[in-house]
Amino acid sequence: MTDQTSTNLSVLLRAVSAARSEVEDARRLRAAPGSAPVAAEQRVLLEALEQYAAALSRQGSPMPYRMRDELAMYRAMFSTRRQR
Repeated sequence: MTDQTSTNLSVLLRAVSAARSEVEDARRLRAAPGSAPVAAEQRVLLEALEQYAAALSRQGSPMPYRMRDELAMYRAMFSTRRQR
């Protein structure tokens, strides 16, 4: 792994962490977890997870189990909402 690849992964991982924090903050501040502002933050987290997963895949690294499951959950949440 090159230094640039490591740096890119670090930046993407920080984005995932920041997005998770935003989701948690939104949940604490809003009464209904399914409210639009929380869903918006969850979509940001989904995008951050997607970008991190793509970067890991490009370099041939495995996705940590927790992140893989979290990504699958958010993909399922938003694909279900689109079908309604």
